[in-house]
Amino acid sequence: MFCAISGETPQEPVVATTSGLVFEKRLIIKYLADHGKCPVTGEELTEKDLVDVKIAPKMVKPRPPTLVSLPSLLATFQNEWDSMMLEVFSLKQQYQQVRQELSHALYQHDAACRVIARLVKERDAARSSLATIQMQLNAPAPASAAAPAAEATSMDVDQPAAEEVEGEGLGADIADVLDATAKELSKTRKKRKAPAELASADAIRGYKMSSTVPSMHSSTAPGVNCMDIRGQLVLTGGVDKQVMIYARNEEKVLATLKGHTKRVNEVAFFGGGSTGLTEDGELDSDLGVNKPGVFKSHLLKMHTADVVGVSVHPSQQYVASAGADAQWALSDLGSVKNIFTLESEDSKDGFASIRFHPDGLILATGTNDGVVRVWDVKSRQNVASFTGHTGSVGALAFSENGYYLATADATSPEVKLWDLRKLSNFASIQLPEEHRVESLGWDRSGQYLAVGGSDLRVYQNKTWELLGSWDDNTAEVTGVGFGELAQEVVSVSKDRCFRAYA
Repeated sequence: MFCAISGETPQEPVVATTSGLVFEKRLIIKYLADHGKCPVTGEELTEKDLVDVKIAPKMVKPRPPTLVSLPSLLATFQNEWDSMMLEVFSLKQQYQQVRQELSHALYQHDAACRVIARLVKERDAARSSLATIQMQLNAPAPASAAAPAAEATSMDVDQPAAEEVEGEGLGADIADVLDATAKELSKTRKKRKAPAELASADAIRGYKMSSTVPSMHSSTAPGVNCMDIRGQLVLTGGVDKQVMIYARNEEKVLATLKGHTKRVNEVAFFGGGSTGLTEDGELDSDLGVNKPGVFKSHLLKMHTADVVGVSVHPSQQYVASAGADAQWALSDLGSVKNIFTLESEDSKDGFASIRFHPDGLILATGTNDGVVRVWDVKSRQNVASFTGHTGSVGALAFSENGYYLATADATSPEVKLWDLRKLSNFASIQLPEEHRVESLGWDRSGQYLAVGGSDLRVYQNKTWELLGSWDDNTAEVTGVGFGELAQEVVSVSKDRCFRAYA
């Protein structure tokens, strides 16, 4: 027989009447003094429940030895061994108990994760359905519905204080134009499919530089800051305070528009003319007239600081501008008058960019504090705010289908993609560490996204696969665009060159 604690043959065996187990008497008495229960079964156990086992012949205990003899050392070692066996046994019990508790906790955690995943899935489905219904009704998402998304998607939805500082106001006739334009464009956009003649991804991968226009603008103040294209016409604005209109089919400059007092940061075609803006807080509209090469200039002054962005409404009747004074304004291009100027109290650092949505009922502004704010044009309310950028958001681009918004700031090599239906950052394009983004642009079909900065890149929608990159520029690419059916990709850069790839 063996002791249930030490596993050795006991010198003074005892039997527990409650369990029938055999123990070394001295070990079990020490254990009961500390714990008061059976070390194996865990039942209540006292010394009265122990019965001595009679063995014969019985060894006579030697007289107490001294520590200088071998028997005394053996006795000391025996006592140490007994203490260690008791401690090991106790640790084994604690170990088994901890394992059981850990297993139970892990099971509870796994069950909680499954419940949370199911709830998140149901929440996202409900939010998607709500956003779809709101877009169909051409109504902005209410703050109460969008606020829960802020915790999970780094997106804030609120209505910060905004004050209308000047202008004639948004009348019923202007609201009717906005509604009619949105209704017409939304109807055609939903039915539009990518044309069969659209350039394929494989074709874009094989694009090479097909043409270039060097030495654009003045060499005394070199640099092209912005570009817009319409057919064979290229509109550019430069550091030399000039706006140029270049005809690619004729390979010549049709007009050089002067009059700005600072560098031109952005240009845009509208109707039969173009607009250019400068850093002196003035927005000039150079409207084309019947005689080729003859232009008249109109001045719109509605900002108190540098103008940093301009965007033409899809109706081609209005233009929105944003300034470093934390104000954005809507102006009538026909009467050349300011409709209203709105100041955002939550954007004290000022705006860095502005873009109309393809339907024209909302617009997005990039701020110098890294926040992208979406505004309802008719109510002039901030209906959504996207956070996550670390620097000034100077590049914005809505996809043609109206579902996606691409944004980039000046300090990080990343392009963020936002889904306007779910109000979330659903994807990000990571660029090389040293890369910086200056401009963004979608093609007409919304299948491809061009990214200009340290070089020129084109990505495919949904997969966000890099289809091609071109580094012929010797300075930052400041403007990007696509030709008809994405049959070519064009860019301008601060090295005074226009380049086309096909």
